[in-house]
Amino acid sequence: PGQIIQIVSATDRDLSPAGQQFSFRLSPEAAIKPNFTVRDFRNNTAGIETRRNGYSRRQQELYFLPVIIEDSSYPVQSSTNTMTIRVCRCDSDGTILSCNVEAIFLPVGLSTGALIAILLCIVILLAIVVLYVALRRQKKKDSLMTSKEDIRDNVIHYDDE
Repeated sequence: PGQIIQIVSATDRDLSPAGQQFSFRLSPEAAIKPNFTVRDFRNNTAGIETRRNGYSRRQQELYFLPVIIEDSSYPVQSSTNTMTIRVCRCDSDGTILSCNVEAIFLPVGLSTGALIAILLCIVILLAIVVLYVALRRQKKKDSLMTSKEDIRDNVIHYDDE
């Protein structure tokens, strides 16, 4: 417990860096049974701190931590930002050994829903192509049958004469 796993900071692009003062705290719903806490360093940064040892990926892989950031102006303006904390496998030095496969897709900027939509579109396009090819083959078979019937009719008509 008490290990800082991440440092977060806040800035206001409308103000000069010298005039900014932000404070950080957990939202009330996260403070009820916290797995993590926020330690405000009072210099526009805060540390995300563990509340216990031994987080297990099997028990819970993701934690969502709502953090409230407030400025020092009057009236006070605040923003609630939800941090996603992923449990990874690390060695004794804290070096990450492995994380979930989903981490590969997240930097690309595609959500799981977007990937599913793209795959669905590809499947629909493939189905359209297969139907088109099947219809063309069917037309060729129909045209061959018609020409054979024409030849048979011609042969029969020539025999009649």
